[in-house]
Amino acid sequence: MWATIKGKLIESDNLKNIYPLTSTMKHDIMLARKNIEDILRGQSNRKILIIGPCSADFESSLMEYAEFLSEIRNRVRDKIEIVMRFYTGKPRTIGGWKGLQNAQPWQDADINEGLKESRRLALRLLELGIPLADEMLHPQLSQHFDDIFSYLAVGARSTENQYHREVASGLDIPVGMKNPSSGSVSIMTDSIKAAQTSSHYSIGDMLFDSIGNAYAHGILRGGSDGPNYHAKNIREYIGKMNGIENPALIVDCNHANSGKDPLKQIDVIWKLYRDILPSLDRQWIDARNLIKGFMVESYLYDGRQDWSETIQKGKSLTDACIGKKWTEELIMKLYESIK
Repeated sequence: MWATIKGKLIESDNLKNIYPLTSTMKHDIMLARKNIEDILRGQSNRKILIIGPCSADFESSLMEYAEFLSEIRNRVRDKIEIVMRFYTGKPRTIGGWKGLQNAQPWQDADINEGLKESRRLALRLLELGIPLADEMLHPQLSQHFDDIFSYLAVGARSTENQYHREVASGLDIPVGMKNPSSGSVSIMTDSIKAAQTSSHYSIGDMLFDSIGNAYAHGILRGGSDGPNYHAKNIREYIGKMNGIENPALIVDCNHANSGKDPLKQIDVIWKLYRDILPSLDRQWIDARNLIKGFMVESYLYDGRQDWSETIQKGKSLTDACIGKKWTEELIMKLYESIK
């Protein structure tokens, strides 16, 4: 056997009892979910903005960022539903830090302690009244956090996975299905349809029957061929969305859509509102109502850094982000663009 048994995973009910939600937190989480659902089904003309660090790391910088974002959120709430990224699991193709669920930055891996720290920190952020989003990297851990998040994403490396699709179908949370790393819009639409379909699956020793997640939707994040938020990609999705309930798209402004240059995230929004959406309007294609929001990677400081003993807290340890100055400018430009 190539692995050593280290113990048993902490039970989800046990974790929730250690770090329970307050009644105020429960109200705020459900309100944010409803607001997002209203936007996705076209009952609200506001837009969703999933924004925050590439990965959750240190408590002090996360709290500082959340306070900064909360102030802007209050200014733009009439047009934008802002949800803070609190990404606690990181996909890794070849080793490296796997996120807060696995361990605090560059400490020895201990999933049980990582789950406790992730939930404890989430509650601290929720005290500020800001809703949270995460990536569903490990579906088997979904029951540990299903009461905390107002939004979930299934990443490019996971969107083709049957288990991710099945668990997404049973969550009472809006779930965005990213296109795979190839950039395929077709595979993304298959993922949406699968997540919206009833399913039978297991988590641990429990069996579940789901009814399908009506608020599963697509996230365009670009791929190996470059950006995929242009008119031809939107038209392709429209051609394949028959059978999708509440058809909706979120545009991920980073990753391949920005060429992995975080400062170009603002250009993605600018190009959409200046060129792409007007061109579709002229073709009698109502893409403005189809695109329900955006995803942005942002933290206290621009850029990224490798781990060292002298790291700058608030600067990403994984993908590069925009700092506070550019973050505020991006949000306000989006606010001004929404009619």
